[in-house]
Amino acid sequence: MRLRERRLHVLSAAGAAKLADRTVDIGFGISRSVVADLETGRKKSIDVPELLVLAAALGVSPAQLLFPDLPKGRVEVLPELEQESHDALRWFSGEAGLLKPSPDWTETDTQESVRMWVREQFDPRNDRVGITREWLQSLQTMRRARVQLRNGLSKSESAEHIETMQMAYEDARRRSEDLFHKMTELGMAVGDELDG
Repeated sequence: MRLRERRLHVLSAAGAAKLADRTVDIGFGISRSVVADLETGRKKSIDVPELLVLAAALGVSPAQLLFPDLPKGRVEVLPELEQESHDALRWFSGEAGLLKPSPDWTETDTQESVRMWVREQFDPRNDRVGITREWLQSLQTMRRARVQLRNGLSKSESAEHIETMQMAYEDARRRSEDLFHKMTELGMAVGDELDG
């Protein structure tokens, strides 16, 4: 956990104790010895609850603990598949697929295989992160347009401005409704309201 070293600037028993105490305060205590073992590399793996609690105790994103060498440091995301940390972070957060070598490319003249890196696409039938991100963006756009529309009406803006804001609001509302229904069909936990 080099992140902790950078944040606390010391690798000491007192620092490990302080971090361990913060995890107890959060409600999922991680022992001082486990914290020390993570720092020294004696403990090579971490489970998800430990990752989340340590990130909360340090006041950082869990992804920052996974990818401490952002943005360009290399990280092995899968066995024998390295990515730059920023690309690993984009994959981990559901923003973009992994970059993988593709054997499908050949040199036109020689027909020799050329190693090209291709970004995989997420399966659209299973990409709940992408649809959630789209839905949240459409809600934000809808809310922003609604505020601008209200401001325009209260300030007696031009009819053209009001119409533009109304169209923007309606487009975002339709998009958020479509995504809401798609998420419902996928069995996602969306609540009862379209306006999240």
